[in-house]
Amino acid sequence: MTMSRKLTFRYSTAAVLAAGVIIILALFAQPLTSTQEPISLSSSFLVMLTDPPTVPAGTTDLNITYSEVALHIVHGNDGTTEWQPLSASGTVNLFSLINMSKTIAVTTLPDNSSVDKIQFTIGNVKAEVNGTTYDVTSLSNTLVINIENSKINQTLSGVLIDFNPTLVQIQATDENGVLKQYYVLVPSATATIVEELTKDHVKVGNIIEIGQNNKVKLVRVVEEYSKNITIVSATLTVDGNKTSLSVTLKNNGDVSFRVFGLTLHGEFNTTTTWQKREVDDKIHPRTLPFKVNETALVPQFGDNSQDEHDDEDDEYNEDRYDDAYKTSKLSALTLEPGETITLTYSGIIGLHLDYEHKSKSKTMVITPVVDSSYTLRLMGEGYQTLSVTATS
Repeated sequence: MTMSRKLTFRYSTAAVLAAGVIIILALFAQPLTSTQEPISLSSSFLVMLTDPPTVPAGTTDLNITYSEVALHIVHGNDGTTEWQPLSASGTVNLFSLINMSKTIAVTTLPDNSSVDKIQFTIGNVKAEVNGTTYDVTSLSNTLVINIENSKINQTLSGVLIDFNPTLVQIQATDENGVLKQYYVLVPSATATIVEELTKDHVKVGNIIEIGQNNKVKLVRVVEEYSKNITIVSATLTVDGNKTSLSVTLKNNGDVSFRVFGLTLHGEFNTTTTWQKREVDDKIHPRTLPFKVNETALVPQFGDNSQDEHDDEDDEYNEDRYDDAYKTSKLSALTLEPGETITLTYSGIIGLHLDYEHKSKSKTMVITPVVDSSYTLRLMGEGYQTLSVTATS
C-alpha cells in the first residue's frame, strides 16, 4: 500500500510539473495581450537604374555621374511623409544598362509604408562619339520622378528608374571650316516598384538582366504617363532672324507631371557672322533643345551660350528634397492634375562658336524654315510629340 501511494504521488507530481511546463511554453508561444508597443518590422528596398538611351550614330559611351538620391516615404500608420536621403553616388555608362538594371542603393523601409517619389541629381555627363570624348550639357540637373504602384508589400522589393534620355548633337563650322560638335542631354524618366528580386540584386553595383514581368511594368508606366499629359497646341513663327515658339500643355491625369525640357526636330536655316560678314553655313542642325525655366523656354547648347537665365546671383534652393524647382539649376516644370500652362520663347537663337581669335564675332543664327513641318517632343516623365508647321 505504501509503495502504491508513493507511485501515485510521483505520477501526480510529474503531471503537475508537465502541465506547468506546457503552460509556460504556451505563454511564450502566444503571449498574453499587454500594453507593450508592437515590434516594428522592416523590408529591404533597392534603388535600381536602367536606361535605353537615344543617341546619334557613332556613340559608343554615355557616362553620367549621379548623387543626392532620396526617397519620398509615406508612412502607413499615420500618413506622415518624409524625404529619406540615401548614400548613393557614382558614375555609370548608360550603354551598359540596355535591358539591364544596376543597383545603386539599398535601404530598409518600415512595413506598410510606400514610396511615391524618387529624386537624384545628374552631375558630369560625357559622351564618346566616333572615338572622341565630349562634354555634355543636361537640360535638367535634378530630377524628381513619381513612382507607380508604390506600396511596399514584401520583404524584398525596389524601385526601377527607367532613365531614357536623348543625346542631341549640334554641329557647326568655324571660319576655317573646322567642324565643331556640341551635345545636350534631354532627360526622360519614369519609375515603378518592382518585385521578383533575388539576393544578387541586393549587392550595390551589380548589373542584372531585367525580368520580363518588370519590363512589362515599365512599358505600362510609360503608357499611363502618355495618357496623362497632352500637348494641346503649338505655334512656331519666323520673323527675319527672330523665332517664336509657344506650346500649351495640359495634365489630364490625377497625379502631378514633370517636364524637363523639349526638342524641336526638322531642317533649319543657319547663318554665321564672321567680322560682320554673313555666310550661309554648310551645317544645318536637325534638333534644337529647349530647357524649361518656369514658363519660359530657353534654347540650350553644349557651350551654355544661351543659358541666360543661369544668374550667378540666383538664390540656391537649400531644400534639396522640396518638389518645387525654384531655381534654374533645378530646371523643370510641374503640372498639377487638371492644370493647363503655356510655355513660350521669342528671340534670336544663336550658337556662339569657339574660335581662337576672340576679337572676331562668331555667332551662328538658327531659324526654322517657313512652311516646313517640325516635330515637337516633350521630355519628362514619359514624353509626348506633336507636329507643328513654321509660319511667317
